[in-house]
Amino acid sequence: MTSPRRDDRHDVVVVGDGPAGLALGAACGAAGLDVLVIGEGRPWTATYGTWIDDVPGFEAALATDTAIDVVGGARLTLPRRYGTFHHDRLRAQLDRAPHAVARVASVQHRDHASDVVLDDGSRRTARVVVEATGPRAAASGVPAQTAYGLVLDRRPAMIEGDEAVLMDWRAAGRGFADEPTFLYVVALDRGRWLVEETSLARRTPMPADELRARLTARLGVDLTDGAEHVEHVVIPMRPGLPNRSSLTVGFGAAAGYVHPATGYSVASSLRAAPRVAAGIAAALTIDDPRRRALTVWNAVWPAEQRRARALHDYGLAALLRLPAADVQSFFDAFFALPVELWSAYLRVDTDATTVSRVMTAVFSSVPWRVRRRLATGSPAPFARLLR
Repeated sequence: MTSPRRDDRHDVVVVGDGPAGLALGAACGAAGLDVLVIGEGRPWTATYGTWIDDVPGFEAALATDTAIDVVGGARLTLPRRYGTFHHDRLRAQLDRAPHAVARVASVQHRDHASDVVLDDGSRRTARVVVEATGPRAAASGVPAQTAYGLVLDRRPAMIEGDEAVLMDWRAAGRGFADEPTFLYVVALDRGRWLVEETSLARRTPMPADELRARLTARLGVDLTDGAEHVEHVVIPMRPGLPNRSSLTVGFGAAAGYVHPATGYSVASSLRAAPRVAAGIAAALTIDDPRRRALTVWNAVWPAEQRRARALHDYGLAALLRLPAADVQSFFDAFFALPVELWSAYLRVDTDATTVSRVMTAVFSSVPWRVRRRLATGSPAPFARLLR
């Protein structure tokens, strides 16, 4: 355990009190570090979905646990359980570290420590500062996944089947077959359901009005006015990794944990928090601030995961090249793989060898016209990545 300190001095300050920030704060506290989490205390309104086996130890924080289907060329019930987090239960499990509700105005780095300046002018000093404020806002030219969702008090009767639906790739209606979007339907707590039209990452993100029109066409009626909550989702899919020379180190979605294919980041952050806390503990023995920050950065992105991320980024770029008619073929082939392969691909912390195996297997399974498009423009880098 660290020795007692003044209230304004800490080993580590985590900026951001979403699931990633609270998870890292809890892990740092469990590692014996003097940690403070600073955030604005905003309620969590997004729906956090997860595969049940991706979050061991967090089963009590789940609102639902269900089977889930995908619909492409045929309807398939996936051999894997799916759930959504209950916001209050997840927060209660994670909010274990000292927590200040405040807005951060700036972070000022000095030779041996950093000052986190709050909007009231007060300061908190730390040897390590971690940013966990979520993904940066979408910028021009950055691919983004968008979605328009409705939280309803019951499952709409016009949706086929009884199970949750991860992806229904059938066209939303006449006139919408040119651009691929899919329906996402998942149970929430208290018998509520989220019904959402989602566009995979596009270089020009699909606007909410277009997604609302597609959802309305799919359901045959616009249920917006009767919804308990309307979700407008914009998830930037920035390729590459965060700046490794920054003295403020990112974590969670702020560090690029958003999976390029799914947009998910919460489960990855929960799994990574103990590893990153251990990296912070090791970094605290280093006097040089740049080496200290780099040590933490390497814990956030170990070398093997950096290699896997290069493959994931290539996979997203290839998917962006596919026309609507071929996206369904791609996902039919993907989910036809053994579950241990496709489930591994959907994690940012999978090793590069496994990611390469999945990409090779999908490439071998899709029709030739899809293979040509997947490799178009850069066949040499594609072959090199797979090796």
